Amino acid sequence: MAMASILRSKTFKGALTLVVFIVLYVLIFPRDSDDSLSPEEINSMFQNKDEGLAGIKKVELTAHGLAPPYLDPNTLKPKNWDVSGTTIVRNNEFMRLTSDNPHQAGSIFSKLPIQAESFEMELTFHIHSKARELVADGFAIWFTDRKLPTGDVFGCQNNFNGLGIFVDTYKNGKRGQFPFVNLMMGNGVTPYNKDTDGYETRLAGCTARSVLNPRSELTKARIVYTKNGYFSLDFNYNNVADEWSNCVTLSDVRLPAIKYLGFSAETGDLSENVDLMENRMFALYNGKGGFIDSIDELQEISNEEAAKEEAGGGRHRVLKKEKSTTKRRTLKRLKNAERRLKERERQKRKELYGDENANFFNRLVKKVVFGLKLCLYTAAVVGVVWVGSIAYRSRKAMKRGKKHAGLLD
Repeated sequence: MAMASILRSKTFKGALTLVVFIVLYVLIFPRDSDDSLSPEEINSMFQNKDEGLAGIKKVELTAHGLAPPYLDPNTLKPKNWDVSGTTIVRNNEFMRLTSDNPHQAGSIFSKLPIQAESFEMELTFHIHSKARELVADGFAIWFTDRKLPTGDVFGCQNNFNGLGIFVDTYKNGKRGQFPFVNLMMGNGVTPYNKDTDGYETRLAGCTARSVLNPRSELTKARIVYTKNGYFSLDFNYNNVADEWSNCVTLSDVRLPAIKYLGFSAETGDLSENVDLMENRMFALYNGKGGFIDSIDELQEISNEEAAKEEAGGGRHRVLKKEKSTTKRRTLKRLKNAERRLKERERQKRKELYGDENANFFNRLVKKVVFGLKLCLYTAAVVGVVWVGSIAYRSRKAMKRGKKHAGLLD
């Protein structure tokens, strides 16, 4: 009886109605924060392999491509690449930067700078060794303002200007799990510290344990960069189509205006083979002939194409409407992904610099102001000490004078 009266009560009915409305709202209107594209999905949109976005135009940068046969039949040298160090070329198989032998360093750099402000790149490589775990030192992907000579930073010279992506297979410092992918934006002055695995200058990074001795014997790296600073790096460890795993995604990376593409590797007392198989790079243009600027422009392209399909009509109106609805949904998720990326970047800046709006100019101004304040405080302290010293000497001299005067009297 008591249960029946509770079920018939207005309070229970009202509460039940409220719960039903809440459940329906959650099902029909899911939270935007949870409904966003992943970095991997965004990068696949930029790659546009299925040509689903007509507003993205891709032009292959053949001068920065790698594919067998690697040697020019006339010169018997690699096409479009300068080779140095221990690099070995097996014409129909791979370009090996280092062999599984100690104390080697090899590199290749593009003869021409990258003629694109926005691009996507897909590299196929293989890091392997007879040893399963104790290997060293790793390999690097470079976007620098010049071709780097041989050195001790993964086979290239230190104090570089540009971006270094280091696939580090040996742990020198105390932090992290290895292999580890470490990004550093060099300014031409600040060195990479090998003893700490570049921890002090780390822009971002991720653990990449599957990059060494992969079962598929191939690893793919995908890089997407747009001229306003969007930079994203994915890995495909299993050589399965579209099975990408995001390593880092950043929104404020600035590559040099003139940038060469390079690959290098180095071994120490421990060693490993580092083989390059293929590289393909494409410039990313919008429909107007300019380089794609950002995720914002990707949103605009998706929005325009969805609007065109909605207005298209014709015999396949239902199918077009379904495609348009899908693109609208994708656009919404893209906006949410961009918002989440920017929030994450602001949080990162706040943790690093104490200010979520910090940028290079702001940090430089703060450093200059701090330096000036330090100089002023130092000058003030020195001034006080100097005045105090003069006062002390004067007082001492006066006392000495009084003593002499007493003797004469």
